Amino acid sequence: MAKLRIQRKGYHRKGYTRKDGTRVKASNVGPSSFLARDGGKPGRTPKSEQFYHPKVEMGWHKGQSATIRRRLALKAHGGDSLATARALQALANVTTDSATARLARHDALYFYGKHRKR
Repeated sequence: MAKLRIQRKGYHRKGYTRKDGTRVKASNVGPSSFLARDGGKPGRTPKSEQFYHPKVEMGWHKGQSATIRRRLALKAHGGDSLATARALQALANVTTDSATARLARHDALYFYGKHRKR
């Protein structure tokens, strides 16, 4: 893989030789020749990616009992316990509410266990 050396204006790719013997010349790429999306400040998630947008609406809420939460989540994913577990784990990973994260993680572990038993 080519190594990158960051410069103020664009970047410089060092020359290298591929496995098949083809020589790739070094090149400079200016900032106007590529478009990079704004990643925001280092260590911060861009505003557009700060919220979790699930692919399937489950009707899952932290105020419900465990049986109702799990029944709704499983029904929303068509009875697929692995898909349900992955969706709940994704929710647990991105939420900032500790209660929601804890309950979603417990439900995800429940569905991972059900999937493993099959």
